[in-house]
Amino acid sequence: MNLYEKLAKIENKLAQVETSLGVPQRRYLLVRHTVTDPITRAPSTEDTLINPKAYITSVSPRYVNLQISIPGADSIYVTVNDLEVEIPKVYPITLFKPEGKNRAIFILDPPVTYGTVVYSNPATKSFNNPKLYSLVYVDDTHSTVYKLILTGQRDKK
Repeated sequence: MNLYEKLAKIENKLAQVETSLGVPQRRYLLVRHTVTDPITRAPSTEDTLINPKAYITSVSPRYVNLQISIPGADSIYVTVNDLEVEIPKVYPITLFKPEGKNRAIFILDPPVTYGTVVYSNPATKSFNNPKLYSLVYVDDTHSTVYKLILTGQRDKK
């Protein structure tokens, strides 16, 4: 285990302390991947609850009105309504940026009871009025945290 992995684990412990103290910026974040079985062609949903809670704030003013180039999409700008999320590097980067054509969908503040996600329909893993976000950018240059910029799925110009 190298030094950066140890520092990421310390960052994770600090996040647990902030969560227990009730820091309002610490909120639940669920990462959803929909995977299609190549044989049956049936979609299956895999959800990962970020635990401890992620540190979520509004986007820094230096990123506002910054144009993002995403293949297959035109004119995506970072707005004031977008979110900046800090997550300790105890999770693999492929959780946020899956390989292939799959995309991660982020659900902010899903209903959680005792650390378990509560679905409105457990068979389909659906929620009532979820706050859905898409990944715009992942900054993995920091040694202990990932910084993600998420945009609401209706925010695109």
